[in-house]
Parts: sequence; C-alpha cells; structure tokens
Amino acid sequence: MAIRKRCINCGAPVSTNGYCTECRLPDSFLRKAQNTSVYHYNIALDKAKIRDISGAIDSLRTSLRYDKKNIEARNLLGLMYYEIGEMVDALNQWVMSINYQARDNVAVKFLKNVRDDNKQLGEADNIAKMFNTALDYAESHSFDLAVIQLRRCVSVNKHFVKAYLLLGLIEYEQGRVGKAKKTISRVLTIDRYNPTAIRYLREMGESEGDIVRNKDEADEDDLFDEDYYGVSAATEDGKRPAKKIEPPERPKSGESLLNRRYKRLNRAKMSNIYVLVGVIIGIAVFYLLIVPVKDKNRKRDISKIESSYSEKLASKNAETDNLNRELDALQAEIDGYKNSEAKLNEDKAGLEKKINDLQQLIAEYKEKLPEENTEETTTEEGESTEEGDTENTEEAQNEKYDVDGISDTDVDQMIDNE
Repeated sequence: MAIRKRCINCGAPVSTNGYCTECRLPDSFLRKAQNTSVYHYNIALDKAKIRDISGAIDSLRTSLRYDKKNIEARNLLGLMYYEIGEMVDALNQWVMSINYQARDNVAVKFLKNVRDDNKQLGEADNIAKMFNTALDYAESHSFDLAVIQLRRCVSVNKHFVKAYLLLGLIEYEQGRVGKAKKTISRVLTIDRYNPTAIRYLREMGESEGDIVRNKDEADEDDLFDEDYYGVSAATEDGKRPAKKIEPPERPKSGESLLNRRYKRLNRAKMSNIYVLVGVIIGIAVFYLLIVPVKDKNRKRDISKIESSYSEKLASKNAETDNLNRELDALQAEIDGYKNSEAKLNEDKAGLEKKINDLQQLIAEYKEKLPEENTEETTTEEGESTEEGDTENTEEAQNEKYDVDGISDTDVDQMIDNE
C-alpha cells in the first residue's frame, strides 16, 4: 500500500488533487515556499560567516516569512540578535523555536545557558534601561548625561550596536568628529556591512577606503583610553571635576555637511572615486553589450523549444482525433449488432408463439377426430360391406388430414423448417 503524502503545514494527509484535507492549502505551493525559505537561510548562513550580521538578519527574516517553522533559520536569527547585543529579541526567537519543536532543538541549550547565568540576564535588563534613559537624555539635548549612560552600556556589552551608533551621533553633534568616526567604525568590527554605520561615516566625509581603514584600526580595548566624556582631565590633586559641554555652532545658511565634506577631499579620495566610477562604467558596459546578446540567444532557444513543442502537440492532437473517429465507428458498429440481436430475439419469440398455437390446434383436431368416426359408424349400420370398406378407406384418409386439408406430416415439416 502506497504511503500518502502529508501536509507540511498541519500534518494531515494530502488528497489526490494536491490539496490538504484539513487546512485546504495546495501542497505544491507549501513545498515551494519551504524551498524558498531554505534558500534564504543558506544565503544568511554565508553572510553570517563573513560577519555580515545585518544582511544575515534580513535574509533570515525573509526565510521565516516563507516558512515560520524553519527551526534552523529561527535559531540562527536568535544568534545574530545575540551577537549585536539584542538579548530580548534573541530570547524571543529561541522561545518560539522551542514552541514549534521541543525535541532535538539546539535552542533549548541556548536558553538553558542564559537561564543558568543570572548575571547575564541582569546585565541585559540594566543595559535596556540605560539605553532607554540615554534616548530620553538625547531627546532633551542632555548629551553629557546621555553619553554617560551609553558608555556604561557598551562597557557592559561591547557588542551593543545601537549604543555605539547613538554614541557616535552624539559625539558628532558635539563636534568630536574624530571620536565619532572611531566609535561608529567600532560597529563595523562587529557587523562588517552595517548599512546605518556606513551611511553615518559617509555623511561625515569618509570615503570607501577610509571606512575600510578605520574599521581595521578600530579596537575595542582602545575605545575608552581617552578622557571620560563629560569629565575634565585630572588636576594636580587627583580630582576629576565635571565640565559643561557646549554644543558646537550650527553651520550657517548655505553651508551643509556635504559642502564641508567636499572641502576636505584630497587626491587619494578622488582616485578612489575614479576607480569606483570606472567599475560602475564597466558594469554598465557589461549589461548594455553582453547581457542583451545572452538574452537574445536565450529567447531564440526558447522559441525553438516552443515551436518543437507545438509540432509535437499538433501531431498528438491529430492522432487523438483519428483514434476518436475510429472509436465512434466501432461504437456505431456495436450499436448495429445490438439492434440486430434485439430484432432476432423478437422474431424468435414470434415463431415460438406461432409453434405453440399450431400445436394447440393439432391437439384440438386430434380430440375431435374420434368423435366424428363414432357417429358415422352408428348412422351407416346395415349398409353393404363394400360400402363400409369404401367408407373406412375414406375415414382412414381423413385421419391423415385435418379440417383444413393439412396432414400431420406437413405440420411436422413446417415445425422443422421453422
């Protein structure tokens, strides 16, 4: 007995028409979505190996959009969140993973390790509170207090990307451009292709080469070597009095961040731009010259395949029409035989009825013949023997014939002929 296919959504049997008997979803679409989910998971895995955390998170979200029960993708997404300091999001993904599959799930080990480390849970809670407090300070333009909270966050969790990004923005707002670049470059050592960090550095006037160089030079141990932001340098008596930090002057009208960036451009940066422009031109030439030729060849191959398929389809249709015509002719012949058989059965029934009637008539005539012979013998008593002999001869002849002049032999022959 063949094993029936099971629905990958609810586990119910799949009917012969390809639809689940319970959830009524098409099995082919579900399997296609599952394959797409696995495809995006493999892409995310490759990105995670090169520390493209942001790209891996986007691919994993796409994978889970196609199949929310992809346990490997959900566990990897939790690890990516954990790597960038998002402890709450990581725990959410692992808990959902266990709800979908409780046995043979590595997420159980992850949650057990986090649960056994009470210090880690406490630090995650404190980091969230400090980051929210820093956001409130930044909105109220209390930048010195916000920076204190953010530096406490990154001192506890040195992979907290959001804290680095917000700290870099505040430092840039306060005019500490070099320090802001170094802080944001620290993000790229955690998430190599973080789009937000790259955009911030570009807005600060960094070229692609400078971004790569700053990323290689960034070191988490050197991040806190400078004076604590918001505190003056130590005096002779060893004290570190607090200092008031004034925000830098806003650029005058007509002067923007882009204008200031262009003023700082040098020849090395321009050469990088030229190289980038050359690469873009090469890519454009590739797509304008080579890709159309490939598309043309591909379309020609497709047209050939379509024409051959049309010819085969036409021949098959002709064969089908011939077979249908032969089938109709055979069916008509069968119907004719059936009608002939029915007519023969009717004729046979009529002949049998006629034979039965003739047999009844013969029986009646045979019953009447003895009575007539008796009457003639009584009325003709006294006649001569000669006349009696003649009459007996005539009676013997009459016995051979019925009233209509048909003998028994003729009747038997008629029955045999019928």
